[in-house]
Amino acid sequence: MKKLFLLSLMCIFALTIRAQRCAVLEFKAGVGISQSDVDGISAIFITYFQPSGYTMVERTQIDKVIEEQGFQRSNMTQSQMVRVGKILNVSKIVVGDINVVMNQYNVDARVINVESGTIAATEGATFATSSYRSSMQNVATKLASKIAITPGPTVQAKPSTTVVPVSPKKRTAVEVLYGYLKIFPNELGEFQAEPTSVIAQINRQAQHGYNNWRIPTNEELALLRANNYLGSGEYMTRESRRGVVLLVSDGDDYQTVMEQERKAEEERQARIKAEQERNAAEEQAKQERLASLKAQGFVDLGLPSGTLWKDINEEGGFYTYDQAVSKFGNKLPTKEQFEELKNSCQLTWNGSGYKVTGPNGNSIVLPAKGYCYCNGSVDYVGSNGYYWSSTPYSSENAWDLDFNSSEVYMDYYSRCYGQSVRLVQD
Repeated sequence: MKKLFLLSLMCIFALTIRAQRCAVLEFKAGVGISQSDVDGISAIFITYFQPSGYTMVERTQIDKVIEEQGFQRSNMTQSQMVRVGKILNVSKIVVGDINVVMNQYNVDARVINVESGTIAATEGATFATSSYRSSMQNVATKLASKIAITPGPTVQAKPSTTVVPVSPKKRTAVEVLYGYLKIFPNELGEFQAEPTSVIAQINRQAQHGYNNWRIPTNEELALLRANNYLGSGEYMTRESRRGVVLLVSDGDDYQTVMEQERKAEEERQARIKAEQERNAAEEQAKQERLASLKAQGFVDLGLPSGTLWKDINEEGGFYTYDQAVSKFGNKLPTKEQFEELKNSCQLTWNGSGYKVTGPNGNSIVLPAKGYCYCNGSVDYVGSNGYYWSSTPYSSENAWDLDFNSSEVYMDYYSRCYGQSVRLVQD
């Protein structure tokens, strides 16, 4: 009877322990997504799935059982999943599926009672691919709350005499987790602050083929721990700058980076060369145009507007306003072009007119030819200059440039007056 009583107690104790263990299997890939991507996403779920009252089984133990049973991870049946749960001595296993439809993740997670093979709880979500991290955390938290065990009186059990410690994976080269996270082959040691100089030196030397090693985030550290890459003790993260340092990288290898930089430099040099050739062609075209205009008697004074002025007055003496507009059209300067000439150039009286020197040092001369009255008489020859613009002032008058030995200004005269004409390149 005593032996039977002890055996009963042992069975009850075994059931109690079993009821507090739970295993999460990696989710299956459905439509529109690869299994490697699903593995990375389900790892986020595993990190945050911590139901109250349960001890979570290590990833390595689950993988070992699946491998020993010869099951295909990505194609396990529910009965095979239940068998894995029984071998692991858990009361519940968590399974799930992920599909991508119209750029939306569709996640279906289920908790299976190992003893009965029935569904104990479910949780699902649909979300954009850009927000999978927070959404998977939300799914994990909600599902965990549905199976949480309310704490009650506990019986102190005698610990097992056989304790099998879990050692981190031994590495001699860089390993890649979930297709993107590279893991430095060895730990750097324990530090009370981030060893920035050490990490910088490692990156300068591009150790193990990468020059972008860094401290992991809390989430990345959880992924490393879930996949048995960490030993016991506290590890340093970006959010907690103390502990054992194990570096990670999510960038390209050094050779790829250098090749990318080489190609980028080649493209930059090609752009510079093309721009230089384009500028040279434009400059050549500009010089050819200036040479052509110079042959026609136009001078570049370096004015802000780029206006080119004829080097001499038009032959024919004086023109009325209407004659000038009719004969020369757009080649007759506007009031604004005369004002630019007056304001942007240096004007020097030479005794019989003005030498006009532009900002670039080139110059033209405006002779003081005087003007012709409407009755045909001529006045102020040698002392004053009068040059028509193309800009009308009224129906009877038009703007012109006037000057004498002491001043140069804009004024307006009757259109019947005869004045000098100096053209611009149209």
